[in-house]
Amino acid sequence: MKRMSRLVLSCVLIVVLAVVSACSSNNSNEGATTPATESGAAVSGPVEITMARESEADVKYLPGESIDKNSVSDAIERDLGIKIKNVWVAETAQYEQKTQMSISSNNIPDLMAVTMAQLQQLIEADMIMDLTDVYEKNASAETKAYLTGDGGKQIESAKFEGKLMAIPQTNGPYGASTQVWIRRDWLKQLNLPEPKTMQDVLAIAEAFAKKDPGGTGKSYALPLTKDLLKDVTFDMRGFFNSYHAYPTQWIKDSSGKLVSGDIQPEMKQALKQLQDMYKDGQIDPEFAVKDLVKENELLATNKIGVVYGPFWLSAYPLLGNAVKDGKLVQDWWPYPITSIDDKPAKSQIELGVQKYYVVSKNSKNSEAVIKLLNKWVQAYTNPTETDKVYFLQNEEAVSYWKLSPIRVTSQTETILLGDTVPKAVLAKDPSTLTGVEAPNRYGKIMKYLDGEVGEWAEYPISGPDGAFSIMYDYLQKDLYHFNEFYGSPGTNMMEKRPVLEAKMSEVFIKIIMNQVSIDEFDKFVVEWKKLGGDAITAEVNEWYASASK
Repeated sequence: MKRMSRLVLSCVLIVVLAVVSACSSNNSNEGATTPATESGAAVSGPVEITMARESEADVKYLPGESIDKNSVSDAIERDLGIKIKNVWVAETAQYEQKTQMSISSNNIPDLMAVTMAQLQQLIEADMIMDLTDVYEKNASAETKAYLTGDGGKQIESAKFEGKLMAIPQTNGPYGASTQVWIRRDWLKQLNLPEPKTMQDVLAIAEAFAKKDPGGTGKSYALPLTKDLLKDVTFDMRGFFNSYHAYPTQWIKDSSGKLVSGDIQPEMKQALKQLQDMYKDGQIDPEFAVKDLVKENELLATNKIGVVYGPFWLSAYPLLGNAVKDGKLVQDWWPYPITSIDDKPAKSQIELGVQKYYVVSKNSKNSEAVIKLLNKWVQAYTNPTETDKVYFLQNEEAVSYWKLSPIRVTSQTETILLGDTVPKAVLAKDPSTLTGVEAPNRYGKIMKYLDGEVGEWAEYPISGPDGAFSIMYDYLQKDLYHFNEFYGSPGTNMMEKRPVLEAKMSEVFIKIIMNQVSIDEFDKFVVEWKKLGGDAITAEVNEWYASASK
């Protein structure tokens, strides 16, 4: 659930970027072709697309409008000649269940969004259309480029035996990467260099724990929590990545087969390092019973100055610790994760797709679905004045972007800010920044640099050498590590994974707390395989062989 929360947060951020960007008028687009022409094949007249819709609570409608009849659906009919008819609407909490009922009753609309598990179910039941040809023929060049900004991983996840069976609800996967955040004021206080290697990070953490720059009488190196590998805020997976270990991911071994990252020798090395730090008094002895909020109290009270986490860490929870009474009292800054050896460390991320749009095998207007997709991409990336309606956001109408039948968001937009905004800040010239988001971030940074300390959180995120710059650099240097498995959980995974995860958490925490020897990891690997790990691995590789065809 927490991993999902991080994905949702990433989705929200990126969609917000999309909304504000698209809301800005771009006069340079006045010469663009009409949406209907951009959409591919000619429209012979109004066609109807039936849909199952999710009703999201944060949408505020204009007077007289609803999810069934609104300004967006009117614009779609005007621009594309497509009439959207909702066969049913469900609130977010009930949407997945109601979708399942439609699938079970073999009664699905022309278009709807489903989970990966439901997608696989629909394929096996032969209920949805192979979109390979209709996509290839009708998707605009702009759309095809937009959906492959991640190198093609997300759209590949919608292919089965080489056939495109759905349109992925694309999103930026890179926001889930981590950096190591360190208090620069303590580095200066102890005359320590900024970290270049994992040995540097460990030396800094030890110095902070032993020399107690906060003057509290007892400090620690890192904030671990009881949710050791599930905490998405104090995300320790970045620490493991420094040892080339990828917990919770499936990785390719030397034979080309997928194996669990949880049981690889690199995990043992990272756990041994944490155990050594615990024995040395560098780890809070009560971490196994503390959640994020309790562990953050150690940061707030100047007992910890190194933490692994995502790009937004300065906004939460560090902002509350860093700025007091209008003054910056803790100078946190993000640094790239570092390697324990001469092999570059890669930051692990997931695929980044929550749902897939499927088209019923009985649909007579599948090309219209691709036109809806084309329209979203065009309005999102290259909006004309009339496209503002697709992203209405004012005092009367809120979150109208959620009314579009298909919504796919940029895979790279956020990290590209890591290139453009820092350059503008260094030049003190925002003239090259487009849309609203980039100038917005620039404005906050300049306010901070002009003395408005309350705007501090933005500076470590999108300022020069900030988190976005690091994420941009990860991309340029191929330092992202994707999970090789992105299929639907099989029977064995569904049944046995909870037991394996509970066992792993128990053993790993005992190892770190030195309650058992580090060699207990080897026993865990044997037990993991017997308790269902081998069966899950076989299942995962069966999917991998199928997906690779």
